[in-house]
Amino acid sequence: QPLLPTNVLFTTGASSSAAAAARKPIHQVLLQSFEAISKSSIVKIAAATFCIALIFSLSLRLMLGSSVATGRLNKMLKLIQGRMERFAESWKPTQETTPMPFEDENEGWGVCTLRARKRLGRTQFMQFDFDLPKPEYTVPLDLGQKLSLCCLDDDGNVARGSFFPFSMQSAAKPGSFSILAPNVDSEESIFRMGIENANFVRVIKNELKVGDEVALTPGAHRLSYKGQYLPVTDMVYVAYGTGIVPVLDQVRSVLPSGVSSVGSVTVVWINETTQDFDVTAELLEKEYFKYSEKLAVSCIVGNIEDVSDFGENDEINTAIPDFRQGTMAVLSGPNEIADKASLYLQERGYPEDTI
Repeated sequence: QPLLPTNVLFTTGASSSAAAAARKPIHQVLLQSFEAISKSSIVKIAAATFCIALIFSLSLRLMLGSSVATGRLNKMLKLIQGRMERFAESWKPTQETTPMPFEDENEGWGVCTLRARKRLGRTQFMQFDFDLPKPEYTVPLDLGQKLSLCCLDDDGNVARGSFFPFSMQSAAKPGSFSILAPNVDSEESIFRMGIENANFVRVIKNELKVGDEVALTPGAHRLSYKGQYLPVTDMVYVAYGTGIVPVLDQVRSVLPSGVSSVGSVTVVWINETTQDFDVTAELLEKEYFKYSEKLAVSCIVGNIEDVSDFGENDEINTAIPDFRQGTMAVLSGPNEIADKASLYLQERGYPEDTI
């Protein structure tokens, strides 16, 4: 309300009555002020923004308060991250490397040195790291090909083993390589790897020193398909323990678009304890979030060494798909368990020449 003239404020009698009549009640003044504010576009925008923020905040708190909603949100974020990594890998330039030469004068053998040995996360697996002679060298291996290693024990006896290289990255770092082996007692080690490999792991674990030399050469090819259904469109992997190492390598190789005819990959990985899924399961999960439309992964805890039939495990029955033309099954692990898995797959309708 505008201020009245000074002479009016201090008038008396009739003039004072006229001034009082000209004034409006305070509630009426406030009502007019609120009406003016409500018509302001700036105030309307501010109010709408506040309401939206309030609704979003309450919704987010409600979602995070639910474990199901939180899990869905985390999965969505990982899927987005996986797709971004997949896109980045498709444009990432190929690193220049040099295949390590294996000269005939040394009967096809080269030399590497033991750099480190450590436990892999919380698992029962040991990781052994080796350096190649030059930082740009890589070991030229085909998909499904092993690496043969050889050294001397403290008594001068030859210890030899064949392993699939293990890598934390999709593309192995040049200049070095690693292998995984179960960190268990000698009897269990022989069951899982065989006598020759178990003895070699014993030597590099207990007798070799960091910096000692180990001979190496490309080993046997273990991946072959003799079935009649070509091209191969579906891959089914059944792995036990450290048998996941070559499976992980093959999954990384066949999943990218345009590199193979494979459109669907199923991985069934079995371990005795939950701890053995540590680290490597995260690598599989990473591949899943990059190729969730093509890759299905099942991690199953169970002691199947004493089980005569895989079919007794309901989780395995559910995880392994029925056979269809174009399917190739790959078994990776101890021979005894691989034999059980082969019989189980044949009972499920998989032709023997597709395994």
